[in-house]
Parts: sequence; structure tokens; C-alpha cells
Amino acid sequence: MKFKFILTLMLLMLNVLHISNAQAKVPFDNFFRGLEYGNLRLSPDGKHFLAGKAEDNGELHIFIINRKNGELVSDMKFAGRYGIQSVNWANNERVLVNLGYDSELQEGFGGTGRVVAMDIDGKHNDMIWEGVTSEYGGREGGAIMQKLDSKHYMLMVAPSGTSMSKFPFYYYYKINIYTGATKKLYRSPIRAGKPIIKPGKKGEKGEITHWVGKLPDSFDHTVIREKQKDGSWKETISNASEGERIPLAYSSDGKFLFYRDTIDAPTTGLMKLNVETGEMKLVYRHPKVDYSQTLKDEDGNIWGVTVNPDYPKTIYLDKDNYYAQIQQKMEATFKHSIIQISSKTADNNEWLVHVRSDVHPGKYYIFNQFDGSLKFLVNRAEWIKPQEMAPMHAVRFNARDGLEINALLTLPKGKSKNLPLIILTHGGPHGIRDYWRYLTEHQLLANEGYAVLAVNYRGSGGFGREFLYDWYGHWGLEMQDDLTDATHWAIQQGIADKERICMYGASYGGYASLMGVVREPDLYKCTIGYVGVYDLNVMMETGDVALRESGINYLNWALGDTYEKRKAQSPAPNADKIKSAVFLMHGERDYRAHFKNFEVMRDALIEKGHRFETLTIPRAGHGARKAESRKQIWCRMFDFLDRNIGSGNPMDPPATAAECVPEGDPELPFNLYEGTLGE
Repeated sequence: MKFKFILTLMLLMLNVLHISNAQAKVPFDNFFRGLEYGNLRLSPDGKHFLAGKAEDNGELHIFIINRKNGELVSDMKFAGRYGIQSVNWANNERVLVNLGYDSELQEGFGGTGRVVAMDIDGKHNDMIWEGVTSEYGGREGGAIMQKLDSKHYMLMVAPSGTSMSKFPFYYYYKINIYTGATKKLYRSPIRAGKPIIKPGKKGEKGEITHWVGKLPDSFDHTVIREKQKDGSWKETISNASEGERIPLAYSSDGKFLFYRDTIDAPTTGLMKLNVETGEMKLVYRHPKVDYSQTLKDEDGNIWGVTVNPDYPKTIYLDKDNYYAQIQQKMEATFKHSIIQISSKTADNNEWLVHVRSDVHPGKYYIFNQFDGSLKFLVNRAEWIKPQEMAPMHAVRFNARDGLEINALLTLPKGKSKNLPLIILTHGGPHGIRDYWRYLTEHQLLANEGYAVLAVNYRGSGGFGREFLYDWYGHWGLEMQDDLTDATHWAIQQGIADKERICMYGASYGGYASLMGVVREPDLYKCTIGYVGVYDLNVMMETGDVALRESGINYLNWALGDTYEKRKAQSPAPNADKIKSAVFLMHGERDYRAHFKNFEVMRDALIEKGHRFETLTIPRAGHGARKAESRKQIWCRMFDFLDRNIGSGNPMDPPATAAECVPEGDPELPFNLYEGTLGE
């Protein structure tokens, strides 16, 4: 009897703790803090660390830390208009930084390609590439490529911006990392061409054997120029929708050339060509998904690939390889994590390892190859506690036609049934997919008590050629049905309360969120469209995609080739079917899903007399980047969700500016358009 009483008491205590943990919320501001360290790199001699950090005031720092004593050696600052694209050690005494350029026309970094070099003591801090040549009239961006020698790197130069109607030719320069002096090496013989270089024998220069590029007017055609034995060049053109075999890189000894293949099967396979015999062999192919990346040792030998059927998985092609053995040990140590080698010392003795998961953006460790030790170095986000975050679960369901669809489900801590549900749809749509990883949007929503379901609907990337290309032209049709079927699946599983479901997404996700309430007016109680496309005919005439011939060809294929078809598959012309509460958010300087999309959707809802809300971001382009804007956006979103599928009433007044605008921040324009719901 006494034992039964103690057991009952313990169960009661556990229930109390469970409820307490489920109700505990992470502070809202924690999700908007910039990561403590970005692009952390270990110096070739292992004596210093290089990192980049964006401060809350927009100032960017590139800093170098003495590993032995932890002291700051130097700190290079950029105020206001730059963003870090990459940082790397050129050698033990000098670092290279690729900068993005913060456009005056938008939040975020519009232009690209400035290059800065700095000595580790902070001296000789120089902008060695400023994007000025005679090739494109001083509108170029540069990207640092491979190292050529102790003083020189290769620099790829291409025009900055989207003003060209055709894919450009790329120029390749040799750049001195101390003086910035450049020497033109060659221009790509085909548009957007990148070279494949066969390694030379020791002491000899490598040879370009292939160029891989594009047709002037097509995203989906690949042009390959291959050098023949007699020195001439043979050109072939392939179509991604029909399958293609594209050269990637040589092995370090030059004996094998690796290819990416979708000819022999729909999913992307890795193939290997024996250069001497001409024999082509399949190295690996997954039956359902494309491989994500190849994994190599320091000699360039491929020992594995990564795939993402549900959760990230390493496929070991050579289990005896030392790197493969270390990877297996790390995966055993850091279960349910994504492990990446960030950099190594020149002697390959120490590795900087980045470990992240669905509940944390990442920590860095030092692995010592000599003694096998693994030591914690630094936490990128100390304020993010994995035990407070919501795990992400991979799920699968069958669509109405029987096709298996993959999705990712994030549930609020301690809850799993009868929840308010957000169908969060990724953008793109084609070629993009959702991966298992830490996502701020999912964590924000789960922290407020919402379940989140992200669906890799047909047309998404990563699931093979047919899954991607067979659904061009099917916006708002079968692609939309997959989202509807996912919603019904969540209801049938008891996860979602059928009376409390909302759609939300950005870009194509915004389109799908509005098209969802057009197609299924009684299924969703509300919808949020963020920088969305709301009229496919407007998309054909506005935005940066339509500026290029390749973009126009893509739009004709992806959106539909007739005006009437595009109209039938657009939310704005079909606004009369919408019964749900609507919230539209858009950057006023959006040149991808042009701001006119917002205007036509807004005007269509006004004409119908529909009650809805809007929030515009004056300086944002295709999505707000600055923390102060994102805080207001999410405050407004949570207010909207709470009134519609949370604890409130959809007809209640929205939050006041004082409730949603952080002190000292400019208020974003918000409007409530009075009208009726559900009629």
C-alpha cells in the first residue's frame, strides 16, 4: 500500500513537471539574436582562429583570436553596408574575406563580390578587389576560387545584379593577395562557364579538360565543352528534365573523373570514369533521393556521400578510409546531429568540427588526429538551449494518387495531439526542399504552442528528376493537393485540431498559402502570405526573373503557357472563393515577387469586401533581413494567429503599435481592412 502511494505521488510529480516544461516559453528575443560566431576557421598552423560576426547594430566584424590565450589579436570592422559571404585563411599570416554588398534598395545583401585581405595583426587591411574591370563596365562581382601559389588565388569575375538578358561569360583572373594586382587568365568559352581542371603531375600546371555552363536563355540546359585527344573541343547540350551526365571534378591523381548522373535513373547518382580505359562505373545512387554532397579525404578520394531521405545520413563507400572511420566515431558521439569538418591545419593533424542539429544551430569542437581527442571549443548560440527547443520529426504520407510524400513535423514541447497547426510551405518551388535541421521559424511557432508541418510537395528538389520536372506547370493543382492531403493526414493522426489550421509561407509559399484557401475554403481558418506571388500573369511581366530570356522561358514552363491557365491557377483572380482570415506581408522593394503582387491581391480582397490585414516593409526586398523588422513581423503574425486559431476571436482588434514595435525601432506600416469573414 505504501509503495502504491509513493508510485502515485511520483507520477503526479512527473505530470506536474511535464506540464511545467510544456508551458515554459523561451524568451521571444532569443530567436532574433545573431550567432556568436560565423564562418569559424582554424589557421593552417593551428595557432589562431578566424571568424565573422554581425552585431545587432549592423556592424560587421572579422576577428582573429590567439588560440593559446584566447586573446583578440585583431578586429576588422565594416559599418553599415557589407555582409560576410565567406572568410578563409590564405596562409598563416593573411586572411581573405568575400563580402556581400548591402544594397540601398533593399534589406539584406543585394550585390556581391568585394574581396578584402588582412594580416593577422590587423595591418595591411586592403580591399584587393572592388568589382571594377573593363569587362562589364565596372559592375562586377568577384569570387575567390582555388589557391594558385603562396601569393596568388584564382578569382572568378561575373557581372553584378540582374540587368543582363542572357547568362554572361565568366572571366578568370590571377589575383595577388598582397597587392591586389590582377592578370586575366581566360574567359569562359561558354556562358556561365566553369572549368574542370585535371591535376598535373608534381610540379606541373593542371590542364582544363572541360567547361560546364549554360545556354544563353535556359536554366535547365547544360552545355559541356570537352577537350579531345587532338586538342579540338567537342560541345554537347543536355536537358535536365530528360537526364544529363555532368563532370564534377578529378581525383587528386587525375586518374578518375567524377560525374553527376540522372540519365540512368531519375535520382542523382555519382559516377566515376577511368580516364585511361574509358570505363564508367556507378559509385552510388539512392533509390528515392538525390545525394547531397560527396565526402573526401585530403587526397581527394571520395569515401562517402550524404543523403537526406528523412534524416541526414552518411553512406560509407569506403569504410576502411581513415576519414570514414573518424566520421563513424563522431556520429556515435553526437547522435542525431549533422557533423561537418569546417577546416584543418596544414599538417592535417587538427580538424575544426561543426556539430548542429534540429534543436541547436551549432557548436565547434577540435579533433586531434594524433591522439584521437575531441575537445569542445565554442557554442555559436549559448542562449539556445537544446532541451528547450522542439525536436523535428520526419514523417511520410501517401497523397490521393498514392505518391509517397515526405514532410517534417515540429511539435510544441510536451504536446502531440489536438493542436493548432501551421502548414509552412517552402519557397522556390522547383529545386528547393525542406531538410531536417534547426529552423528559427519552426522553433518560434512551436514555442508559441503551434504544431508545424513542412511538406516536400511534388515539384520540390532533392527527390529525383521526375519528382521535380514532371510538375512544372502544376502550380495550384497537384502541387497544392499535396499540401491539402498533408493537412488531412495531420487531422487523421489526431495531431491537428481541424478547427484550428492555418497556412503560412514565403515566396511560392505565400502563393500556396493563398491558393490553399482558394481551393479549400472550409479547411483553413486563416492564411498568411509573405512576399508571395498572387497573380501568375503579373509574375510573367514583373520582377527580376522576367528580366532574362532564361527567366521568361522558365516562367512559361513553370507557370503555364497561356494567360487563361495562369489566371485559373492564381489566388488574386479567384479571391471571391476565399472565406478565411488573410494576412499579407510584403517588402516594398521586392523585385523577385514584385510588390505589384501584393497590390493586386490587396485590391482583389478589398473589392470582395473581405476583412484582412497587411504589413509592408518599406526597405525590404524579397524578405526582411534586419532583426527589428523581423521582430515586428513575428509579433504581428502571432497576434493574427492567436486571434484566429489560438485563444482569441478573429474579429477582435489587432495588437496596437505599442504592443508590436520594439522601443526605438521605426514602425512598419500595418493596416486592417474592415469587412466580413466566412461569407
